[in-house]
Amino acid sequence: MTFLPSQFNFNELPGNTIVPELDPEEVFVQYLTRLYEDIAFAVNNKDNISFTIPIGNVAADIPVMPNFGAFLICVSGVDDGMPAYVWALAKNNANLAGTTPAALTNQVGTIAPWVGVTLTVTSTLTNYQIQHSGTVTGNFNIRIVSTF
Repeated sequence: MTFLPSQFNFNELPGNTIVPELDPEEVFVQYLTRLYEDIAFAVNNKDNISFTIPIGNVAADIPVMPNFGAFLICVSGVDDGMPAYVWALAKNNANLAGTTPAALTNQVGTIAPWVGVTLTVTSTLTNYQIQHSGTVTGNFNIRIVSTF
């Protein structure tokens, strides 16, 4: 088997660098500025681990999700005893509903007011939406792993 170079350009820092001579000084300043830009670009384009959103008992669009693609959605409450779920989703057309989200694993809430509360993700013609079966709105950490 032959491994060819990747056809995809990933944001990665080079393995090493060459520091130019310090004379003239402005060349070094330009070099250092460019190096900082490269580091900032690579760091800033890394995936965020998760972010926090409010989830209530009325379905609402999941923020920052593309209208089509393949996804793993991980959601867990910010406090101990809140529900936690992982779903697999697929949507191949931005104007049609996607597949029924498949819950890969889950745990319902175990501490009041979350006892027995479940989370649900549904697909609409344009977005995925999330809600829970409880009576209060809560803050949940969400992680979206996607093809985008």
